[in-house]
Amino acid sequence: MKWKKKNSVLLLVFCFLAATCNVFSQEAEKSTLSLNLGYFVKNNNAHYVVATAQTRIEGRFYPVKDIEVNIYLDSAGEENLIGKFRTDDNGKAKSYLPLSLKNKWDASSTHTFIAMADANKQFDEATGELIITKSKIEIDTVSDETTKSITVTISKYENNEWLPLKDVDIKIGVKRMGGILVAGEEEVYTTDSTGSVIAEFSRDSLPGDKNGNIILAAKVDDNDEVGNLYVEKTVPWGIAFNAKNNFFQQRTLWSTRHHTPIWLLFIAYSIIIAVWGTIIYLILQLFKIRKLGTVKGKSPL
Repeated sequence: MKWKKKNSVLLLVFCFLAATCNVFSQEAEKSTLSLNLGYFVKNNNAHYVVATAQTRIEGRFYPVKDIEVNIYLDSAGEENLIGKFRTDDNGKAKSYLPLSLKNKWDASSTHTFIAMADANKQFDEATGELIITKSKIEIDTVSDETTKSITVTISKYENNEWLPLKDVDIKIGVKRMGGILVAGEEEVYTTDSTGSVIAEFSRDSLPGDKNGNIILAAKVDDNDEVGNLYVEKTVPWGIAFNAKNNFFQQRTLWSTRHHTPIWLLFIAYSIIIAVWGTIIYLILQLFKIRKLGTVKGKSPL
């Protein structure tokens, strides 16, 4: 009996140790989740936050989708909740600031965004923070008969007033489908002590809309203090689009098939006629050979 009791105790201890080791091994297999926050302002009126979930595998970061993220303003609490979201295929979750937090937003010049994700079977819980200062970006233009220039000014809100923000890198140019086409020779400009920068516009003969309008744009990327800023302004500095003079309607290699160059049509149809002419000639020769064989009483086919 004592032997059986000892075996039972040993069996229970073994099962407990096995279960404990299994729990520890499962916890050890969990990956580390990283939450990064980005703050964006477009034309000084659309404010939103983007949370990005990533994990590191063999020295490289990969996006993690379907992670539930809670985003808060200044402190973690239901009264400060911006929203609850799930990351998309790119590991991102986007949220605009709700009207319920407007008074809290207006009460301070500096805010902290907090992103939190609970632990799950694959990852431990994760937290990310971003501190930003309220700011605005303005764009203006000056033009005469010979020169055109773009002036961009960045200000931050501090002590109940707007103050110039210097040493901020800005990309200035023309809005295009692929991004921003730089206005001049420099890729990036830096604000001076007045928070301003002037860029010479040297993009002459740039196509615009039917009225000759183009869209100027200024962009700040991932600034440590103000985040991401973007502003646009429409100006009549382009060449008006004229459908009659559209080069896609001319006979060029990049036009539609109805406007194929004559020389290319001649080559193509010549090849087609030569190939089919040869095939028809061979078929006629086969019929002649068959006819000759039939006349002699022996058909070669």
